[in-house]
Amino acid sequence: MFSGSKKNKMNKSINASNQEPNINLINEALNNINTNNIESLAKSVDKMTNEYPDGSTSWLFLAIYLNLINKLDQAEIAIKKSLFLNENYGEAYRIYSDILRKKNDFNKSLTKAKKAVEINSNHAPALDTLGTAYASINDHLNAEINFRKALELDKSNAVINNNLGNTLRHLGKNKESIFYLNKALKYEKNVIEIHSNLALSYFENGDFKNALITLDKINEDKTLLNQEHRKDIYTSYGHVFSKLYEYKKAISYYEKALELDPEDSSANNGLAEIFCVFRKPEVAIKYFKSSIKKSPKIQNSISNYILCYNYLLDRSEDDKFKTTVKYANFNKDDNKVFHHENTLDPDKKINIGFVSGDFYNHPVSYFLKSPIKNLKNKNYKIFAYNNYNYSDIYTESLKEDFHVWRNIFHLSDQKALDIIKNDKIDILFDLSGHTARNSLNILQKKPSPVQISWLGYSKTTGLKEIDYILSDEISIPEEEETLFIEKPIRMKNSYYCFSKPMIDLDIDIIDKKNNELTLGCFNNVKKLNDEVLTLWSKILNELPESKLLLKFKNYRNSDLKEEIRNFFIKKNVRYDQLVFETESTRIDYLKCYNKIDLALDPFPYPGGTTTCEALYMGVPVVTIRGNNSLARNSQNILTNCKLSEYIVNNKDEYLNLVINFSKNINKVNKFKIREKFLNSNLIDGKSFAHELDIKLREIWKIHCKKN
Repeated sequence: MFSGSKKNKMNKSINASNQEPNINLINEALNNINTNNIESLAKSVDKMTNEYPDGSTSWLFLAIYLNLINKLDQAEIAIKKSLFLNENYGEAYRIYSDILRKKNDFNKSLTKAKKAVEINSNHAPALDTLGTAYASINDHLNAEINFRKALELDKSNAVINNNLGNTLRHLGKNKESIFYLNKALKYEKNVIEIHSNLALSYFENGDFKNALITLDKINEDKTLLNQEHRKDIYTSYGHVFSKLYEYKKAISYYEKALELDPEDSSANNGLAEIFCVFRKPEVAIKYFKSSIKKSPKIQNSISNYILCYNYLLDRSEDDKFKTTVKYANFNKDDNKVFHHENTLDPDKKINIGFVSGDFYNHPVSYFLKSPIKNLKNKNYKIFAYNNYNYSDIYTESLKEDFHVWRNIFHLSDQKALDIIKNDKIDILFDLSGHTARNSLNILQKKPSPVQISWLGYSKTTGLKEIDYILSDEISIPEEEETLFIEKPIRMKNSYYCFSKPMIDLDIDIIDKKNNELTLGCFNNVKKLNDEVLTLWSKILNELPESKLLLKFKNYRNSDLKEEIRNFFIKKNVRYDQLVFETESTRIDYLKCYNKIDLALDPFPYPGGTTTCEALYMGVPVVTIRGNNSLARNSQNILTNCKLSEYIVNNKDEYLNLVINFSKNINKVNKFKIREKFLNSNLIDGKSFAHELDIKLREIWKIHCKKN
């Protein structure tokens, strides 16, 4: 976004009196501003202040000049002088707002912008400045309103078109955003901010082709790209190529950006994500740490660091716990006192909220739908706080299960906080933990008197503001409670409650010869550490007629496939024993389980969703008994399905189980596996909701009694 006096055409309705500069001198200064002739502007301003020292306009232009050269403290002194001489000077309030915004004093900036519009409500630059002030505090709804008003008064203004387009991007209206940004370029082709915003809008709209075309235009035009912006453009290239799974190109551009600024948060974070994909968390962690150093208040960087740290094999669980607590509280005010106005009635209808960025075709939705649907009929009012600008048929289906649905993805943390507090949410569930699109910044400010972690993240968030974690005896035994800030609420069986796919799928039975197994793993490639691949290599060596099907979206990258393939080949696995597949629709993805006989669980980070999906399709899963909550997901599921025979204690048992399975391949009844899964408590949403209802009531009664 760009705004203010440097690019916006100055208002020519300047005060005029005997004490004010004459119109010729004013027009001269205006022309210097609009042509960005700073040297000449300095001379004009010097002449004004010498010849008209008591003119409010003289001090206005001095403030503008000082603002342009980033001498903000001096600019503020000058604009205050202008307003002292004319307290109703709307243009001076506008410039004052711009100065304060650049000084990061956003609330005062908003106040001055409102005053400017109050004095001159039909002044396009004033409305644009007010929109910019709202955007600076992430209030994009009000920003949009004022930019549209400004545009009604000045339709061909590149600045306003750009600012509206950029705000619409923040609101998730990417197609409309692209329209206004292209319109801005029609009137002003040589402003890099417009091109950059357009590239971002294409990127967030999933149009990576046009994002690259726009970035190429910037990169090739020497009049656009200067040293100041080069780093950001390189980083943007990295983000686009990463989304296209062209990791070599992405790494190259991230490294170019880091050559210009080694601590750039976005480039460090992007590079770290790629190292995670290539199963190198120890390298990734260094870049995530650099990302935090540059942007310590960005929750995404902190959560990525914590998430990655938990993938390090050479760290103890105690060390991981302490690191989580340390970084989760990186920006926290420990002296903060939280106040809630909720009615403390243990028997009342309780307001329950669920915060997530995963209300779509995502594992969280699969495990949430059935409990929520059954809980809806209890004595609750249930709210959804959606933190992601994306929706699909799963989103629409989930909406039916909530009493109230609120989108918060376009709101500032403070605005979202206010909405949740105004809803008087009594119990608030966080469904993300430290995973993508989380709202921990909001949870840290305690919008609800009782807060619970569930589903998205099975380890501690590290935040004392989150009171409980919904779990069970298998996931968090009593002896491991010290590894959690939150107090465990243990469900009788499992904290998982899976929802069947929307469409019933058939199980295909293919007769096979013994030892001709098709093994499979559909888990995130990040979980496939060297120990896992080494064990799987042994299995394939022992069963030379068998194949291994690896399916995940990142296998679209040929370098990643070759890196994993070469690992196996070095372990004497044949080339033709490995099969790779990328992402597919949910239905086609589930049908892929018909291609495999036995699912291989990675360790120490097993599946959860993939385990449920495999069992639903009649495919058993072999897993190693874990030593922490994250490592027990499959163990939890298999135990509750009465399939404990597929849980082993170590790698040797894992190997032996697969070999023995291969000898009796046709004795495995896939329909029986599915039946056990569908008859388990993991599918019983009604019973799960009943038990959860009892536990939530107990928690609320305890809270009421304490307060």
